Amino acid sequence: MHKALTTAAVVLLFAISPLVNAQNGDVDLKRLTEAARAISDDRLRQAEELLNAVLATSPRDADALNLLGVVRAKQNRAAEAERLFRRALASLPSHLGAHTNLAELLLSNNKDAEALPVLLSAHKLAPEREEISLKLATTLASLKRLDEALSILQAARQNAPASFPLLYELGVVTAALKQYDKADEHLSAALAIKPDDVATLRALARVARASGNMEKALSHLMAARRVAPNSAAVLYDFGVTALRMDLVLDALPVFERLHREYPREPAYLYALAAAHWTKGEVVETTRLMDQYVALQPRDASGLYLLGAALLRQDRVPEATAALQRSLNLKADPDTEYLVGVSFEKAGNRTAALNTYRRVVQSRPNHAAAHAALGAAYREAGSYAEARAELERAIQLDPDDLRANYQLGLVYAKLGEKEAAKRMFDRADDLRKRQRDQERVVLKLIDAPQP
Repeated sequence: MHKALTTAAVVLLFAISPLVNAQNGDVDLKRLTEAARAISDDRLRQAEELLNAVLATSPRDADALNLLGVVRAKQNRAAEAERLFRRALASLPSHLGAHTNLAELLLSNNKDAEALPVLLSAHKLAPEREEISLKLATTLASLKRLDEALSILQAARQNAPASFPLLYELGVVTAALKQYDKADEHLSAALAIKPDDVATLRALARVARASGNMEKALSHLMAARRVAPNSAAVLYDFGVTALRMDLVLDALPVFERLHREYPREPAYLYALAAAHWTKGEVVETTRLMDQYVALQPRDASGLYLLGAALLRQDRVPEATAALQRSLNLKADPDTEYLVGVSFEKAGNRTAALNTYRRVVQSRPNHAAAHAALGAAYREAGSYAEARAELERAIQLDPDDLRANYQLGLVYAKLGEKEAAKRMFDRADDLRKRQRDQERVVLKLIDAPQP
């Protein structure tokens, strides 16, 4: 859950060890101290000269090796820095600075699995050090070892109950474990310490959204926008939340702005297309999704939305091609359902029927597929099967217009006049409140990483 750092960001954490040459101890200690000060001031050449002087007489001096590793890291010479940190540890396995610097270097190069044993050793040496516990926990979390990360954080919090970084990371980890009440508790405590922290406000919004409390999520994001009105990440989160609340007129200008400022960012292009889709503007959706697919030709979600927009315009062959390409990239019942719709629109009832059957087998709670399958059975004269499928569809989604109307036809055919009338009345009421069109599940993609 940490972000990769540049090698120049390796922190200067060192300890002067007792391994100083007895004959030149004072001289070496002075050089090491001056070298550390030079590194802090970014006088790397001077630091290197001082450290080489120490190593000329004491080639296994762990402090000198560690500090020279920091110099190499700051010079973006990662391989040499790693070798120096490992030499320092070979010389003095208890050298905490070499442990922490090696771990930071590995993490900065996305070598989380290699960094973990180094951090575990550092934590064993200094379990009271909050920054080491935090780094270990975030690394464990990044490797999906969430329970272990939580244990480390809870132990660290015993020594620092009001630590903002610990509370924030506890919130992130408990959210990943889907312990949303705990996550909200930890993140709210962190926010009380730093009321204007944008990352915490965004994390709270994600927790609220995952818990189904969209109003609370939007409230946190509005607060984040007041603090950081030009943050692309905040704007994207706000737009996604508004779109999921069907507040398309609030979402649309946000995504228009993001796309205008970052025209080749796929996530913003997709989100803008999704907003136009929600607004019912299928031609504009198609235009934008053509651009998206050109940028991301192997993204199944993009081909899915493009296929849905083409299908809505009855451009059936193009829609079928896009949807089949999406299925080839990723198996998905929603996509396969739309393939069935495309077969149905093309008059290929057998292929449509077989497709709907596969969908309900892979996802038994797919209401629209049950409705389509029931309608197909009705047209084939299989009324008992049609009734079962349509009643199941309405059980899953009472507002499915097609299912209500088709079930009315089935009841009428079976001589159940009162039941048929109820279904037709229900269908008329639904028709007044919604467009008669296929249900499409929007598959918003992840925000771009900073």
